[in-house]
Amino acid sequence: MQEVVVVVDPYSSGKYLVQELKDQSWPMVAIQSSMELAPFWLQQLESQYFVECIVHESLEKTLEQLAKYKVKAVTPGSEPGVFLSEDLQEGLGLTEVNGSETKMWRRHKFNMQERLREVGVRAIRQIYAKDAEEALEWQVDKNKGLWPIIVKPAMSGGTDGVYWCHCPEDVKAAFEAECGKVNVNGELNDCLLAQEFLDGTEYIVDCVSHDSKHVLCGIWQYKKVHDTKTKSISYHHGRMIASTGEVQDQLVEYMFQCLDALDIKYGASHGEVIMTVDGPCLVEVGARMQGLKGPMLTGMATGVSVQELVADVLVNGARLHSVLHSQNFRYVQKKFCAQCMFHNPRTEGTLSRPIDAEGWVRDLRSCIGVFPTIKVGEQLVPTRDLASSPGAFLLIHANEQVVTDDEAAVRKMESEDLFVVNAPETPVDQMIPSPGRKLSHHVSPYVVSPRQEFCRDTADDAFDANLHELELNFEDAADPLNDTKVEARISRHSNVSGRDSRGPSVVSGRVSGGLLASPEKQAKISVTSNSFADSPALVGA
Repeated sequence: MQEVVVVVDPYSSGKYLVQELKDQSWPMVAIQSSMELAPFWLQQLESQYFVECIVHESLEKTLEQLAKYKVKAVTPGSEPGVFLSEDLQEGLGLTEVNGSETKMWRRHKFNMQERLREVGVRAIRQIYAKDAEEALEWQVDKNKGLWPIIVKPAMSGGTDGVYWCHCPEDVKAAFEAECGKVNVNGELNDCLLAQEFLDGTEYIVDCVSHDSKHVLCGIWQYKKVHDTKTKSISYHHGRMIASTGEVQDQLVEYMFQCLDALDIKYGASHGEVIMTVDGPCLVEVGARMQGLKGPMLTGMATGVSVQELVADVLVNGARLHSVLHSQNFRYVQKKFCAQCMFHNPRTEGTLSRPIDAEGWVRDLRSCIGVFPTIKVGEQLVPTRDLASSPGAFLLIHANEQVVTDDEAAVRKMESEDLFVVNAPETPVDQMIPSPGRKLSHHVSPYVVSPRQEFCRDTADDAFDANLHELELNFEDAADPLNDTKVEARISRHSNVSGRDSRGPSVVSGRVSGGLLASPEKQAKISVTSNSFADSPALVGA
């Protein structure tokens, strides 16, 4: 009988645990808890790493399908797999488990907070309301009439369905939009949580536990975007911070209390805590690893990865975990890192070029990866939660200032033309630029900017060098469209001259019939703003 590890919903960061177990030569079985999950979950299954992939239909049937294996351990790969993972552990007679009888504490956010309150641990004021009227009654009677409040599903994730409500109309709109809806985790929102708004800095506290002994893996300081227009709260970035300090020590002590209260005795945990004026308060905790790329970055920054410790607890008798716990382990940051989400505040339309097509983001000194979640031809919508974010980028460097500066550079790109959608074009013959005007703008020779467009297509693939700056000198006021001198400064990726230039090359030509005629290449010029001569977005951009 083949001995295997079962991974339920091996999505998101679960792939790092799968890779760790594969590196240790463990055969694995994947179980998909539900085919009702959002597509962004289901499309992440990498079936090639598993000896079998099972689609769960019922507990009895799934246990029958696993009967041909000797199951060493069962673990969730992502948030949707927590419930089924604990049911399977119990059904298979495994002993190192949290216990399915208390699983609601670890997944259902209302039960989670009520359990903390029951044992005297700081918890959020809340109600699990069937409609807006019940939530508003609670807001007056139990929340002291304080605004804002949070309205959200009890079993969703990634800020899906989270509303930052400032008035009764906001609460009614939240219930109308979310109540009765199936959320991204495949759960029906039959009721919604209404909770007090916790004002303070948010932190992530990641741990791995064995026999109720907890080892800290990482503390991250989070930034979220609070949008008063959409009433949403979305992820901006998480940055790992030092493991010790006045705030960190409070966070760790409080988080360990929460883990004990919620019976998280084995495996990974991912806690979200806000440091209020009254001290730390749990937003929620998942009985699984941090999502996205967090576990990978943790290993790169500290030398001890979350997935390594989880695998150690699952299959190695917690040998490493025991050593670290006995030493009251606190990680040492070797590098500074940030897990950042692209944020698109307002641009909407059909994406017309790949995100970061020119490589401006991936060529930053600290960037180790760019992960778009939307492709050309798909709809780009304003970011209001994790699912609507256009993607992520990862930063890590030995110099913290480099990480800070690089993220600031990306945020500037987001406000300019990182996200490019199709837009109506103004014909070239309607362009009347001012004589002698110099204009600079970051452009690409094959993209449409959401605001203006200077270079549309290329006549030759070799001109796929990214135009970093385009400078137009209109010297002929009488006929600005014909025989106009053009200077194009080519970025460091240029291979216009048959080389990879590290300094800007200058290619000169003249506009003739809408074409830039240079000795090396030709590129079509199509300008879509009919008032760019006085546009502050262009002049000196």
